[in-house]
Amino acid sequence: MKDAELARETVAAAEQEMRDAKVPWLESPEELASYIADLIDRPHDYGTCVYAMSMAAVAAYNHVASKLGVTGFQASCADMDIVRRTRGYERFVLLDLGNALYPQYDLEARLRESLADARPWLAGEAKKLLAERHDVANPAVVAHWEKLTAEQVAA
Repeated sequence: MKDAELARETVAAAEQEMRDAKVPWLESPEELASYIADLIDRPHDYGTCVYAMSMAAVAAYNHVASKLGVTGFQASCADMDIVRRTRGYERFVLLDLGNALYPQYDLEARLRESLADARPWLAGEAKKLLAERHDVANPAVVAHWEKLTAEQVAA
């Protein structure tokens, strides 16, 4: 086996190992700091750095959650706030596509309901964008914004 091929396989194995690794629940701030330092200090490539970041974040999340004694609901709100903060999302929907395997989840209906609930917000945002950017936006985008504001008026 060539050196480059062996190196690629080694990197792929390290990435797979990190992807599948369980993140420990750490009791002390010192354990948490040590765990994060170990994640940072190991050799990384494009893929493994992703897992180092997420594993460090999950370890910190678990540590803080255990110290504060949060409920499952509070933890789920924190999950969504992490997505909001890291992605810069103001409004979003998170769906587990695996639920599409079971009829009781009816993801299409849930998505339609989420969009219906968001119509007032979408219309308001579209109205702002029309006022600010109608002259520089693509005509198809302007037409879509106009459609969103018209749907809100009709509702």
